[in-house]
Amino acid sequence: MENAIDKDLVVVGHLMRTHGFKGEIKCAPQTHDIKRCQKLTTVYALCSKDTLPLKVENARIAGDLWILKFQGYDSPASLKSLVNADICVPMSERIPAPEGKYYFSDLEGYSVIGDADQEIAKVLSVEVLPSVNAFRFTYKGSEILAPWIKECVGEINSEKRTVKISEVFLQKLFEMRVE
Repeated sequence: MENAIDKDLVVVGHLMRTHGFKGEIKCAPQTHDIKRCQKLTTVYALCSKDTLPLKVENARIAGDLWILKFQGYDSPASLKSLVNADICVPMSERIPAPEGKYYFSDLEGYSVIGDADQEIAKVLSVEVLPSVNAFRFTYKGSEILAPWIKECVGEINSEKRTVKISEVFLQKLFEMRVE
């Protein structure tokens, strides 16, 4: 899923290693649309502290990876500075999330609605954890991570900008922290 890195750019892929001898590089897509690479014309590579614009000369799909060729990069050595960089497109080129899916950055600021249908917090962020994604917010004076599982997270309403969270589940989290 595409991941917003700032207000202007969104990550669509992660450059991995060179491919062959003609200046191609393997890229792990960070988007739900594997065919997205065929529509890319200009991307921005996040290299160290720089954002480098790159013209996409050629793009193809190889299994679950993309093979990309950038204009002006004609050998494996020329790609050295791009290995392990993320590639981005402007936020205006972000494709809509599939039905029932969400861009995590869009959920920041949503109201957290408890069991009594009252706002109990605001979503600070959505965190990607090793076993589960989680909503981070402050509840009863403590910052917590509420796991994005059906026992904890209910309806997400994009129109109202709300996330329903089980306070019964949250209470169990608090009890586990004390023991």
